[in-house]
Amino acid sequence: MAMLNSALEFLATKYGNVVKYDEAGNPSIFVRFPKMKSVDLDSSLPDHVHPAFIINGVEQDAILLGKFKAAELQANGTLYSLPNVPPRVSLGMDPFLERMRAFGGGVSGKTVADSGFLLLLAKKNGWVPKGNNSYSVDYRDGTPWKTAEAVTADSTKRVLYGWEYLCKTSHTTSAELRPDLAPKYWEKKKFIGGETVKSQRGLVDEPRGYNTLNGSGPLSWYLGNDPGNLADIVGNCFEQDYGYRLVDCELQILENNNAADPEADLSANSAAWKAILPNTSDDGYTLVAPGTTGTLHWTWANSKITLDNVAPTFDNEYRGTSFSALGVNSTNVPYVPHILKELGLFPISGDTTQGSVGVRFAEGEYVPRRGGNYSNTSGAGLGYEYCYDVRGNASASCAGRPRSLETP
Repeated sequence: MAMLNSALEFLATKYGNVVKYDEAGNPSIFVRFPKMKSVDLDSSLPDHVHPAFIINGVEQDAILLGKFKAAELQANGTLYSLPNVPPRVSLGMDPFLERMRAFGGGVSGKTVADSGFLLLLAKKNGWVPKGNNSYSVDYRDGTPWKTAEAVTADSTKRVLYGWEYLCKTSHTTSAELRPDLAPKYWEKKKFIGGETVKSQRGLVDEPRGYNTLNGSGPLSWYLGNDPGNLADIVGNCFEQDYGYRLVDCELQILENNNAADPEADLSANSAAWKAILPNTSDDGYTLVAPGTTGTLHWTWANSKITLDNVAPTFDNEYRGTSFSALGVNSTNVPYVPHILKELGLFPISGDTTQGSVGVRFAEGEYVPRRGGNYSNTSGAGLGYEYCYDVRGNASASCAGRPRSLETP
């Protein structure tokens, strides 16, 4: 059903958001970010337009990023940026992209350049967004309820489905005494998290559920505590990042934000993928054919994920390091190319942006997912980059976020 001139559009425009419609008249809501230079995001970066605003060699006046995670109005249909609906999960990289692009009008999937811009913008402004990183609540705001736990009357507080409960009778928790089912044991207090997807409530394997409805959390779950800004950019479910991948642990990207072009070829065998050859005398780089000698790779050294110009030992292990603690083999890579910092793949000196980086040290292609999920607690954040999965992997943790050209 078409929603032109809807109350949703009225509310979105009140917050300064951009509403676009597909051919069926269904809307998506976007946040507009005007063009910025890298140096204006951080003084250590070059004095040129941030790569998020350059697509196929053409500077964009602005980028439009989906205010909400990708969601569907019809089963297995087009994906939209809409509030108060479940984020679509359990799709692989390619189906997510295909269904976001089906909207038309210049819409595609959020890219690594978009994510890097957001990380730098948040760092510049001191924004530390919260989110659903602990089963419907931010770990800093409450402790989620779980089974087989001893709880004490009048002192134990637990969160379930976004609501805080106070224990009224000391007991050992069980599914039968779940807070929403046992008013003699729990007193319902205040709503401090997000609205859990109803179909996930009371699951046998995880009765707390996983994901929350788009935009249903507190203001702290919006970037900059601003209701007109992006919702749920941290936690809930990972967002696929397009335009970046690992192949045999070699970092491969598309130039600038070319991945944002709805016609961009992001397939596994695309010729658009390039490796990064670092300069030896400054923080510049050259984009070269994958497999070129001396290109950037992730390795494992000194108990942390480390940037190097040689391939690691492939032992098929999954390893993680906090974004702020990523290492570099300064002998082989004396200068970290600025593009890695612009894309949010490596921290600027002194950056404390929260989030964990995960790499699978194995041969083959692994694709990134950003932000963290419903169980990552302090590991979630704008620095979170999860490169453990092949492009076809799908789970309740896998999601996407539309983005759009301002003018198709």
